[in-house]
Amino acid sequence: MEDPGSQASIPLGLSESDHEAIGYFEQAMEKETHGLMSDAVAFYRKAFKINDQVDLLYRHEKVPHNINKLKQEAGKNTAVRVDEKAVKSINVDELLQSFEHVEASAPDPNNPEHVDLTIKFSNLGTDNHEEVADIKPVSPLIHLPNDIWSQILEILLITSGESWFNFSITCKKNAYLGLAQSNVWRKLCYLIYPNQNYYENKVYIESNQTPGNPTIDLPVPLDQLQILPQYNNLWKYMLHNRPFIKFHGCYISVVNYYSEGGKAENSLSWSNPVRTITYYRYIRFYPDGTCVKVLSSLEPDKVVPKLLKYNSQKSVGTILQEHPLVPKEGHRIYHGRWTLSLSDEVHVVIENGSVPYYAFHYHFEIKPLAGIYKHNKLKWIKYYAIRKKINDDDDDDRIGEETVFTLRNETAFKYLRVRSYNLDN
Repeated sequence: MEDPGSQASIPLGLSESDHEAIGYFEQAMEKETHGLMSDAVAFYRKAFKINDQVDLLYRHEKVPHNINKLKQEAGKNTAVRVDEKAVKSINVDELLQSFEHVEASAPDPNNPEHVDLTIKFSNLGTDNHEEVADIKPVSPLIHLPNDIWSQILEILLITSGESWFNFSITCKKNAYLGLAQSNVWRKLCYLIYPNQNYYENKVYIESNQTPGNPTIDLPVPLDQLQILPQYNNLWKYMLHNRPFIKFHGCYISVVNYYSEGGKAENSLSWSNPVRTITYYRYIRFYPDGTCVKVLSSLEPDKVVPKLLKYNSQKSVGTILQEHPLVPKEGHRIYHGRWTLSLSDEVHVVIENGSVPYYAFHYHFEIKPLAGIYKHNKLKWIKYYAIRKKINDDDDDDRIGEETVFTLRNETAFKYLRVRSYNLDN
């Protein structure tokens, strides 16, 4: 007997209601991506109510199209599944060093000695399918001396980190030039760490206000060469193990919690209705030690473009027309200052926040995200406010009193790269 589900997995044509169901299904996935679980569940229910096999419809109609689009944008191997155990067993440093004397040439797919990086990794496919890469002529630019390429790579590092990385994964020779040489990682360290606003340096400078005081004695030297011995004299090791704040994006925390309401009059239900409350915390850091913060119920695609230090409206206000019931105060951009300590603790202070008599303090620890993405997460340590003077005549005896806030519902901040951001916009 034929499985009735098999017919749904190969639809011959979609009706108007099927398209509507797929539309709700896509909206549900988008809401789920942003952490709006209550909205996601509502859209999933609508989709499955119209067609109880909408997930199969989506896989058949949308997934192949999306995969082809990804392949066109990012290369044919984008959607290829690999054996994760085999990938983890690769010693990347040794692999890159083995490319030191490789010269670029058009690969011969019939010669195992001429297999390029793409072909080599295609053997890791879980379906054991070996695919021959397209053979294209080698650009004459590859004949430039390595010293010239090193200079080009430094320019790419300064102007566009993504371009540097994309260049470095085009072939074996470029992988060695862009990822295996120490001078590249050295340049990255000098681009990143002098822009960190260290707490120890701030205290030292504030306590040594003598004119012409040299900065050579700073607790955290600006010259990274003085710090290198602490990291096995390896620049790459320093980048992997010395946390830092990132500036070409923002940090986002998605908070979901449940609120129990009251039963309707004459209701026979045994339980009270429950709804999911979702809000977002946004923080963006700048190299000069300033930062901006927003607490909002609006999703990242609406807030991130407005999260600018020089936003003249001082809020994400232009989008409030779409949400007239949301109070404007909840979308204000608050300005503050931040420091990073040698113990990897980030301290954010908002002097003029949502409550005029409070200075808000946030303490985070820089952590890796999912064990892979280095320094991409801010984990909460503590959150409190200190009562301050509102004006010179304020003699409240509670001034200086500390109020600690609970972290029960709070979640860690995750870094989001934003291409439109630069170091000072």
